Amino acid sequence: MLDKSTVIGFTLGFSLIFLAIITQGSVLVFASFAAILIVGGGIIAATMINYSFENIKTSFAAILSMIGAKDVDLRTDMELLSMFARRVRSDGVLVLDSDIQHIEDPYLKNGLQLLVDGFKKESLDSILRDEIKSRERQIDTSINVMYSMADYAPAFGMIGTVIGMVLMLQNISDPESLGAGLSVALITTLYGTILANMFFGPLAGKLEYLSELDLNRKEMFRTGINSILEGENPRIMEKKMLIHVDPKSRAEYIKYHEGIRISKERDERFYKLWIEQQNKEWDDLKRVLETG
Repeated sequence: MLDKSTVIGFTLGFSLIFLAIITQGSVLVFASFAAILIVGGGIIAATMINYSFENIKTSFAAILSMIGAKDVDLRTDMELLSMFARRVRSDGVLVLDSDIQHIEDPYLKNGLQLLVDGFKKESLDSILRDEIKSRERQIDTSINVMYSMADYAPAFGMIGTVIGMVLMLQNISDPESLGAGLSVALITTLYGTILANMFFGPLAGKLEYLSELDLNRKEMFRTGINSILEGENPRIMEKKMLIHVDPKSRAEYIKYHEGIRISKERDERFYKLWIEQQNKEWDDLKRVLETG
C-alpha cells in the first residue's frame, strides 16, 4: 500500500480543494463530461502516441508493484544475510537449498539460487548487475510515463480552454451558449492543473524516490551474495552492506552489535523465525530474538 505521507498528501490536497468548492458553491458546478473527455482522453491518447502499448503496460505494472511494495528495513535484511552466511561457512552453500523457496524478495531469491547452483563469481555478479540495470530501465520508463502525463494534463486543459472560448465567441449573442462555453473553458484548465500538480507529478516523484530505495536494496543484496560466495567473514560482509544503510540506522545497528555476541543459540532461534520475520522492522526482530 501507499506509505503514510503519500496517503496523507493525496487526502489533504483533494480535501482542501473540495472544501474550497463546497464553501463557495456546489460541487456539481465543477462537473463537466466534456472537460473530462478533453483532458482525460487527451492525456491517454498523447501517452499512447508517445509510448508503445507494451511500454505503457509494463510501466503501469511497475508502478503498481512499487506502490504495493512493503516497507522494508535494510537492517533486517542484513541480519538475515548474516545468518545465512554463518550457516554457509559452517555447513556449505547447499544448506540454503531448502530455504530459498521461502524468500519473498525475487532478486535475493534468484541470487541465492544462482549461488546454490554453483555459478562462478564473474557470471553470478554479471547476472545480478544485469538484473539491476534491467529494473532501473523499467522504472525509468515508468517515471517518464508519469512525468509525460503530468506535462500533457495542463496542455489539454489549455486546449479545452481554447475550445470553450471558440464556442463562446461563436454564440456571443446567446447567453446560455456563452455560459456553457465559458464553463468548459475554465473547468478544463482546472482539471488539467489538478491532475498535473496533485496526481501525476507528485506520483512520478514518489516513484523516483521509491525506485532509488529499491535499487539500493538490490545493490546491498548483491554485495551480500558476493560476500557469501567468496566465503568472507560475516562481520566483513556486514561492514560492506552497511554502506547502503542510512547513517542513523547504521549507527544503531553498529551500537547494538557491539553490545551483543552472536551465539549459535541466537542463530538457531532466528532460523526458526526468519520466514515470518524477513520483512518486519528491525526493532521488532530484535525484540523477538531477545525475548525468545
